[in-house]
Amino acid sequence: MNRETRMTNGESTVATQDFSFLHSARQVIHAVGGIGRIGPLAKERGLRSIVCVIDRFFSGGSLEARLREIAAAAGARIVFHAVSGGEADTDTVAACRDALVQATPDLIVAIGGGSTLDAAKVARMLLANPGPVEAIAGAGKAMQPHASLLVALPTTAGSGAEVSESAIISKSGAELKLIFRSPEMTPQIAILDPELAVSAPAKVTAESGFDAVTHALEAYVSNHASPMTDPFAWSALAALARWLPISYREPRDLAARSHCLIAACQAAIAFNSAHLGLAHALSAPLGALFHVGHGLGNALVLPAVTAFNEPVLGEKGQAIAALLGAVTPSAGLARLRAELGLDIGLDQFVPDRRGREALALAAMKSGQLRMNPRLASLDDMQRIVEAARAPIGTQRPPFRE
Repeated sequence: MNRETRMTNGESTVATQDFSFLHSARQVIHAVGGIGRIGPLAKERGLRSIVCVIDRFFSGGSLEARLREIAAAAGARIVFHAVSGGEADTDTVAACRDALVQATPDLIVAIGGGSTLDAAKVARMLLANPGPVEAIAGAGKAMQPHASLLVALPTTAGSGAEVSESAIISKSGAELKLIFRSPEMTPQIAILDPELAVSAPAKVTAESGFDAVTHALEAYVSNHASPMTDPFAWSALAALARWLPISYREPRDLAARSHCLIAACQAAIAFNSAHLGLAHALSAPLGALFHVGHGLGNALVLPAVTAFNEPVLGEKGQAIAALLGAVTPSAGLARLRAELGLDIGLDQFVPDRRGREALALAAMKSGQLRMNPRLASLDDMQRIVEAARAPIGTQRPPFRE
């Protein structure tokens, strides 16, 4: 991390530090029943053709019926395109693009988890940048904006896709994940409605929530952390430490759901500029090579990654440990993980030495390595993987220095 930054209880005091802060979302709305804002929004702006890209979990149910009522009241026509709740691939995106082309929408509403939102974001970009899905993958490409308004409503507190200019899509038929990044891809409006999150199963709440925890923590300790990102990352981490276990145990607690949705959004705003670290370097190949869900992948490795980072975390590490009520940050993360039923060893998914070696090698190719506060060698990565192999309860991971 930038050594000019000094941390006390999560607050930064900076003498001299250069930084660049990026955030391309236009508006974030939080409201219980916020889905009802779509109708007035469409009416005020004269939007008459709506496509709702919706998680298949909600397809044909009361949520879809509610959206039809909202569109009718606004004098707009609405069509639905359902996508699988699993991680989106290039075939998913191509099908979504085809549905958008056919409907010619001026308002696109994306409702679901991070994969659903990512599919809608990339499919919409293909309307203005035609060609195969893979052609617009990567970062730093000049892409044309599309004239439609994109509104995103997350149903899980996890990826922060509703305010992120990035998306991750698997390449169909290959063990490869493609990263898409452009400020033109960010939803112009994010609506955080806790009523949409109460139906999330406990497992989804836990895994998506730990994804948000990982975003907050890795952005907070990143080499690219700054006075602009630290407050977002710290606020997110503090809220998730308190409210995520409540959301997990009491799914209909709207206050807990609200705090977690806001925290996931804040964490995404932070990592959009601060980037991430070794946990994400490992969770990407865990998904691509071993088909481990992204949030679960982060939960499997974050305590071990943090144990590796602890020698360089300084006052930030002390603040994290105090926040989590533990002697070390990694022990605090292990305890939070255990509260969410995620104390699972890596061996359950990567049971042999050859697989562990492949995982470490793949992680070393990630661009997130240079964002991590401590430089990692291949030997370091292999030791992190070893430390993540077995459940540890609420203890510090057995990382060997």
